[in-house]
Amino acid sequence: MLRPIPFLFLFLSLAPGALAQSISWITDCANKTFCLNPGSCSEGDVLIVEKAVTTCASSSIVNYSYKVDLHNNGSIDIQSSDDTLKGTMPAGTHRVTWRASDNCGNLNTNCGYLVTVKDCAPPNLLCINGLTQNLELPECSATFDAESFIISVSDNCTPKNDIVVGIRETGTGMGFPTDTNITFSGCEQGLHVLQIWVKDANNLVNICNSYVLVQDNTGICECNIDADITLHGCAQTVAGAKLSNYTVRADLSGPSPVGDIFLQKTYPDSCFDAVFAALPFNGSYSGVLRARRYGDPLEGVSTFDLVLINKHILAQQPLQNFYQVFAADVNQSQTISTSDIVEVRKLILGLYDTLPNTPSWRLIRPIADPANLVNYAAVRDTYQFSIPNLSGDMTLNGFNFVGVKMGDANSNAALLGPADDRSGAPLGLRLDGERRLDAGESAWIPVWPEENLPLEGWQLALQFDETQLDIQDIRGIPANCVALYPGELRLSWIGEPAAGFGPEAPLFWLLLRAQEAVRLSDAGLRLSPVLSAEAYPAGTAALRRPMVLNGGAAPEAQAVFFPPQPNPTSGAAVFPLRLPAEAEVELELLDGQGRRAYRSVQLLEAGYWQVDLPAEALPGAGLWWYRIRAGAAEQSGRLLRW
Repeated sequence: MLRPIPFLFLFLSLAPGALAQSISWITDCANKTFCLNPGSCSEGDVLIVEKAVTTCASSSIVNYSYKVDLHNNGSIDIQSSDDTLKGTMPAGTHRVTWRASDNCGNLNTNCGYLVTVKDCAPPNLLCINGLTQNLELPECSATFDAESFIISVSDNCTPKNDIVVGIRETGTGMGFPTDTNITFSGCEQGLHVLQIWVKDANNLVNICNSYVLVQDNTGICECNIDADITLHGCAQTVAGAKLSNYTVRADLSGPSPVGDIFLQKTYPDSCFDAVFAALPFNGSYSGVLRARRYGDPLEGVSTFDLVLINKHILAQQPLQNFYQVFAADVNQSQTISTSDIVEVRKLILGLYDTLPNTPSWRLIRPIADPANLVNYAAVRDTYQFSIPNLSGDMTLNGFNFVGVKMGDANSNAALLGPADDRSGAPLGLRLDGERRLDAGESAWIPVWPEENLPLEGWQLALQFDETQLDIQDIRGIPANCVALYPGELRLSWIGEPAAGFGPEAPLFWLLLRAQEAVRLSDAGLRLSPVLSAEAYPAGTAALRRPMVLNGGAAPEAQAVFFPPQPNPTSGAAVFPLRLPAEAEVELELLDGQGRRAYRSVQLLEAGYWQVDLPAEALPGAGLWWYRIRAGAAEQSGRLLRW
């Protein structure tokens, strides 16, 4: 017997070919799946609504009826005159057919499909945190059964004794493991992270993580059949400061059974050790090592860089070293031109999310002669290495990188922060906040600095309430220096020669139109944190002055998140972000049904970071959802694993 269920969700769409019939179904009439009710293994609630329309001139009324063939065995078990089928159905696959008629004698029976009620809930699983075991003689091995880690397991449909159990070391396979125990030898001492899997009769899976610590307290289980290759190096900025939060990938080729393998890891410190462990003796090995760094494309990039690039092009003030020249050459043409200024300005104005011809960071090998400003031939971003005959543990040194932030012509990326002493006193900006505009009234409003001073460049972003104000025009600044978005205006200007600004010489004018009667100070017109408000006085090349509007403070910054890399991924991924202050960062991974598959929480200091998502957090191919939080900021999106 069908029983009512409490909620109704109705989705309407025009069925293909509907216009060709006198009565047309406007719902999808497609196969449907419902889950068993919680705690039940025999039945589940269903709710189906089908709708049709008629071209009958005398009446628009459509009459409905449906028939239900439980278990699709050719019999009619339920029938009713209604457009809604709701209640409880037994587990299995059932056929539903619908009939629609009108007062003009038209009939449409072209709506039938299968309804499946099935188990959607995987087994409930609770595991212990970990085990420690000593190697046992004479085999010098330690064996662990999957059942040893399970505190409790249960399922709504499958008896406990029929639940299948498996175990594997994390990162060593795909799909449900075939082993119910795992053994570690004397050469596998230490910590091993394990996955314990359970599967019910409907092939629904649950996984828990645990670990084992394998020890040799007797000291007689020797291991001397393989060796490690350690690749050591460090990364620094162009200015010589330590560079952290970069990813190193090392590819290694060797004899069977090693073959081609790789390591990829993000390092929070400036130096790294990439270790290929347990390689067979006497083999010949070769490989390639490279590094990458993700992060905010605007890190270290501002209009001041445009000032420096322009001076370099005009031969007024050449850049100091090749790294700065390389950073300024954002279109990778091996020369600096005004097209590079155009590309960087588009990034500053938000017309680009990232530079189109280069990654945000280039990690290259140190240049032997950085004073040679055209030394492009020396640029290398990989190291190659070879070991003809591996006879023992080996450490190879010297895999060092210099991180070049593209677009950052003055090499200040990864250096900006509270301790930065290159900023002058704040420069006040003014606009007439007491100015009132009537609804529909337009007026030119100047924005000017409180001091008279010559500037070589400046940048800022303004927020405004677009329900109250509309920016119709901008005067006093070239059009290519302006980007206008809903509720936000970004400006980036450089001048050659420097121009004088002050109370009598505004930076720019805004033609504002009031959507309703409003005072400007009440219309949300303020500096936006999306772009640091800065001015660059002429003759003080190392000085930049932050700007504040109408005596207020600089806008408060929030965490900024960037798209995960790579996406799609075949394994691990990283989530770049920028923190204005210390914050607790939470990363969650969810499957298509909203179930959490992975979660990490870590406390990070202010700066640019990459939060790692390990390959084992993505147990299978498909579409996954992620959510990352830091303080009040949050971002979510999709991550595809192939």
